[in-house]
Amino acid sequence: MTFLNRLGGDRVIPVVLDWAIRNGTCPSAPKGDNNENLSHGACASTQSYCVNASNGEHGYFCRCSKGYTGNPYIKDGCTNINECELRRSPKSTMYKNMYPCHGGTCHDREGGYECKCNFGRRGDGKSYKGCEPIVSTAAVAVIGTIGAIALLAVLLIFLHMEREKRKLRDRFNKNGGELLKSLKIEIFTKEKLDHITHNYCDIIGQGAFGKVYKGTISAGDSARVAVKCSIPNNQDWKKESFANEITIQSNISHRNLVQLLGCCLETEVPMLVYEFVPRGSLHDVLHGDNKKPLPLEKRLDIAIYSAVALGYMHSEASQRTILHGDVKSGNILLDDGFVPKVSDFGTSRLMSIDKDHTNWVVGDSSYIDPVYMKTGLLTEKSDVYSFGIVLLELVTRKKARYDGNQSLPLDYVKASMGGAAREMFDPKVASGAKENEECLEEVGKIAVQCLKDDVNDRPTMSEVVERLKICKCRWLEYDRKTNEICT
Repeated sequence: MTFLNRLGGDRVIPVVLDWAIRNGTCPSAPKGDNNENLSHGACASTQSYCVNASNGEHGYFCRCSKGYTGNPYIKDGCTNINECELRRSPKSTMYKNMYPCHGGTCHDREGGYECKCNFGRRGDGKSYKGCEPIVSTAAVAVIGTIGAIALLAVLLIFLHMEREKRKLRDRFNKNGGELLKSLKIEIFTKEKLDHITHNYCDIIGQGAFGKVYKGTISAGDSARVAVKCSIPNNQDWKKESFANEITIQSNISHRNLVQLLGCCLETEVPMLVYEFVPRGSLHDVLHGDNKKPLPLEKRLDIAIYSAVALGYMHSEASQRTILHGDVKSGNILLDDGFVPKVSDFGTSRLMSIDKDHTNWVVGDSSYIDPVYMKTGLLTEKSDVYSFGIVLLELVTRKKARYDGNQSLPLDYVKASMGGAAREMFDPKVASGAKENEECLEEVGKIAVQCLKDDVNDRPTMSEVVERLKICKCRWLEYDRKTNEICT
């Protein structure tokens, strides 16, 4: 009876083919990297190995090495498996399980593949865990948050800088920048002035108008400048008015006037840059801690050349009269040789030059012309009045307001009318010398005339200059000196 008949009827029995090469066995050595016997006998492919048959006493068969597939019984029959290509095939799910690469990039190589971890990851991509992030998820979140904040901060800084640049441009245009570009003065940027003044660390003057800072454009004393920063006020002035004043000042050139070098228009109130006068103001020299008094000759020269400067402004500087408006000893600066230089002319008011009146009065109340104070009418005779008080300071070495709240002009006029003017002279200059006292008395008479209530009774600055020169020449005759003023 056949096997099929024994099983009965029409049952189908699967056939299992178990075969092997029976004329030998695999050698016991050497073995390959995967502990398989190297090619032997019928295993013709170089990428194959021998496996002993499990059924029967003798026999073996061949297999392709790991990472290869094909026919091991023929030469070069086993070829490389491209695991990476298989991972991209339609059956990728199956092959991805067979050839794992988690968190990395698959790279095929002969007899296998590599799984190189992507940027920011490390580990073994073929393992169960795969390539793990170098930085934890929490750390990534923190870094991302910090990065976002930093990016936002940079954006805000950029927007702020753009806003500041726009503000500087608006101020430049508001202050008449386009009108001043053609002038022969330098237009400084705010950034450059910050650098020149070392962020405004050295104050050399301060008053109701604002502050003055010392600056350095380059190495050397000749490159020092004075930067005036005015205090903003409520005055309604136009950029054309300021441009006109700067135009006039830039065209003024006189050895006894402080030279305007440039201006900065990128601030709320324009900043002005002047030449630096090293010895400070006449006020500081007369009323400061200087123990050595000014000799009479220097006082006369300061009076004469200051008057010359004001006379030049009133009649010679341009086709129109230029008024100072704030004449005082604090605005007469002295260089190393005590040569006077009048400063701050026309800048403290910022008033349009085509106006004679102003609704507000600016200046030191101790020096202001009473007529100007009452009417708002500023004329050259207003400067003459203020200069008269400066002359009294030179002959008495007293402040315009002294010993509490005493008024120098009122006290001197009263003493002069009573014949006691000599009692108010600076004793260190008068010294009992007749010629000195007579010279001081003559200067005092000029001052008294400058202080007349009726402006028509006051002399012009040109007349003041001539009278001061005559006074000095008479004094020099006593001392038998010669001087350029008298020649």
